[in-house]
Amino acid sequence: MPNDLQRLNIKFYLEDETSVSPEEVFRIFNRWISEPRDEVLIDVADYTHIPNGPQTLLVGHESDYSLDNTDGRMGLRYGRKRPVDGDARQCLRAALSAALNACQRLEEAPEVEGRAQFRGAELQMSVFDRLGSPNSAQTLEALREDLLAVLSEIYGEAQISLTRDEDERQCLTVQIQAQGDFSVASMQQALAA
Repeated sequence: MPNDLQRLNIKFYLEDETSVSPEEVFRIFNRWISEPRDEVLIDVADYTHIPNGPQTLLVGHESDYSLDNTDGRMGLRYGRKRPVDGDARQCLRAALSAALNACQRLEEAPEVEGRAQFRGAELQMSVFDRLGSPNSAQTLEALREDLLAVLSEIYGEAQISLTRDEDERQCLTVQIQAQGDFSVASMQQALAA
């Protein structure tokens, strides 16, 4: 039963995949390193030579951030590397909050002049723990109640669909779709309430 969700990845997709370039995000991520925040950010790497993968990677002590097109769609991926105190819901909430915060920072970055906008109603969640959370229908079913409880904090009464990537060779990966339009800022505010 997945109750220790420490190594979560959350990806939000860009509305327009061409709205920001990996080079612009590289410069933004470099600036984030020097800005005082609650986490230690270490280095930025350019991976644009990889066709489907992270394009620009910001490496941190607790988490990594990337402009990512691993699944053929461009978005911002947040990946938690260090443990968070709490149960499954607290871990999910912490990962969603960090991902939304990064999306909002990128949307508001002066370098992109408001061009970067994220689809709040769609995200991808991956659990990088094949032993504790194998990619199976049973694992998703065990996680469903906690996941929907946290998602309802940001999506309210909207209908939410969960679709698992059934390739069992992969980590547990779930596409999440909510009916409606949701901005990153409103979702972050709802999660913080």
